[in-house]
Amino acid sequence: MSLPIKIENFLLEQNTDLIHLETVGSTMKEIKKHIGDKNICLIADEQTEGIGRRGNQWVSPKGNIYLSFLFKCNLSIEHHFLFTAVAANSIILCLNNYINENIYIKWPNDIIINDSKIAGIMTDIIEYKGIKYIIIGIGINIETSPKLSDYKTCCVNNFNSNLIYEELLLNFFQTFFSEYEMIINNEQSNIINKFRDNMKDLNRKKTILLPNGKKEIVFIKNLNLDGSLLIEKEGKQESIFSARITDDFN
Repeated sequence: MSLPIKIENFLLEQNTDLIHLETVGSTMKEIKKHIGDKNICLIADEQTEGIGRRGNQWVSPKGNIYLSFLFKCNLSIEHHFLFTAVAANSIILCLNNYINENIYIKWPNDIIINDSKIAGIMTDIIEYKGIKYIIIGIGINIETSPKLSDYKTCCVNNFNSNLIYEELLLNFFQTFFSEYEMIINNEQSNIINKFRDNMKDLNRKKTILLPNGKKEIVFIKNLNLDGSLLIEKEGKQESIFSARITDDFN
């Protein structure tokens, strides 16, 4: 599938080179081969080794959006979550133009509709020749969604079968780079506030699954500026950086 020249031209206006490939293992892995002085956006029609939550393989057939950005990263480590937040906010703003449903963020990096995942984000920080780079991997289910045993998925076509793939892709790029300006302009609070507004689970009692496999019932109080969750359990507050929010406490 070829992409309209207006997409490449738009990215060039953002000082970002476009690489479009038919098949890759993973856009996040492939883009590392092109590291250099330029910003890169790599899009693939399909992935054979897409990366999902906790390193699991993400089924990636043709018809969906699979892309990664590569940018130089001048932010300190405590601000790296801003890239995830900008990507998440951009996906929701874009999809709101095509889907008449409530779209939420499931912390930290999933986009959901009616408790079904429609998009996801992965980020990675790498260093090359003493320079730090951020890789932002984004997947959006457009025509199909994988059937998984542990959670539900959906795609844009479930809600709108009349959209044009290339139009949505261009809209996403326009939205993403508009939101990305807030990173350049050091508007960290605005980015996090938008993310908070889009979160599904704030101010709710939830069950979370910790990386060690332990489940805990907590009250989710807030999202900190560094992207960690402020939770309360047994009358005490703490911040967590990694967990899976599983379900409501009944």
